[in-house]
Amino acid sequence: MCPAVSVLSQPYTFSTIAGLAGSSGSSDGTNSTARFYFPGGIAVDRAGTLYVADIFNHTIRKIAMFGSNQVVSTVVGLAGVAGFADGTNSEARFDHPNGVAVDPGGNLFVADHYNQTIRKISPDGTNWVVTTLAGLVDHRNHNDGTNSDARFYSPTDITVGEDGRLYVTDTANFTIREVSPLGTNWVVTTPVGLALNYGFLDGTNDQAQFDYPYGIAASPAGALYVADWGNHAIRQITRFGSNWSVITIAGLSGLMGSADGTGPKAKFYFPNGIAVDSQETLYIADQFNHTIRRITPPSKKDWLASTIGGMPLQSGIADGVGNDARFNKPFGIAVDIAGNVYVADYANHTIRKGVPPWGSAPSLQIVLSATQSILSWTANATNFFLETASVLSGSWTPVTNGISLSADSFLLTNSASSPAAFFRLRLR
Repeated sequence: MCPAVSVLSQPYTFSTIAGLAGSSGSSDGTNSTARFYFPGGIAVDRAGTLYVADIFNHTIRKIAMFGSNQVVSTVVGLAGVAGFADGTNSEARFDHPNGVAVDPGGNLFVADHYNQTIRKISPDGTNWVVTTLAGLVDHRNHNDGTNSDARFYSPTDITVGEDGRLYVTDTANFTIREVSPLGTNWVVTTPVGLALNYGFLDGTNDQAQFDYPYGIAASPAGALYVADWGNHAIRQITRFGSNWSVITIAGLSGLMGSADGTGPKAKFYFPNGIAVDSQETLYIADQFNHTIRRITPPSKKDWLASTIGGMPLQSGIADGVGNDARFNKPFGIAVDIAGNVYVADYANHTIRKGVPPWGSAPSLQIVLSATQSILSWTANATNFFLETASVLSGSWTPVTNGISLSADSFLLTNSASSPAAFFRLRLR
């Protein structure tokens, strides 16, 4: 069996990649010459390009990496000018955009917080075109419906599911909304929560209760994860046929704190941003603790929360490893395919990068022939282990037999007559 070493207590190394702490502004530029004004939601595409909802600039920014440099540009909106207008590039207007997401085609989606709308930003050559998908400016409510017939109340974050549907934390409605494409239209429904009925309750559909849900992330396995800000808790939402089930996987309403641990033993203090990687590991911007948290999925029963950056209740600005790093009300968070974590450090007006202690995630190589399949991965990835599942959305089981070490790689050889299966490497 592949040896496993727990790295849950090992810290990440954080550095500032764009912006300058204590210096707000709207300048485009490279690294610390760029300026942000309370950056909020952040998303990363498959190429490693970052997109940031620059809240008080009322713009969407792009951070493209060129070698060791990060080049910041403004995609849409006009810095310092709040409003509402569809259009191209700087002709478009937003009003405190909070959340941003990116789909595999490079389209951006924005939760336009004060405009009560959901916007789409489509690349068109070197231009970006903004359209409104759902909601009506200056009309806040909780109506389901199509396009502008739908109503939102301070939508905060947005994510794109594997099926292309959008999911939104409709914060002041205390609900989670689904925005589904139907031809050229977008249909808005409420999968979980009951409008204006806040609280803390696990359950199905509108029986579930939230208290100012902020961050939301969709996993490759189809689950949704929510940073339930007012409840100091992390919630999981799973679809079962036409129903949706909500459970609490970490934290407990009314019990704020900073403790690491399993399930309800873990404590949070107004968690805001949330991201999920391909291994179903969660990353949390624990806003009022000024820390970055990591929650690993259970091997048996409970999810395990740990702190990977920052010191609880100590705000500041410092690059460094683990507890030596300092943040000031971190807002949005994203994770790339290599396992690097990106944080919109809201009150520091900066974008931070966290590199895991094991470096980049190893890739799983598969070689097929007429008689067998051979899976291989680098032997120095001792903190990962192999799992298998018969269906992608099913339960994953550790592979405990048949793994061998050859040169600098672990190998697993399967006969071509073996049943079809999925495999993944999971971090312990």
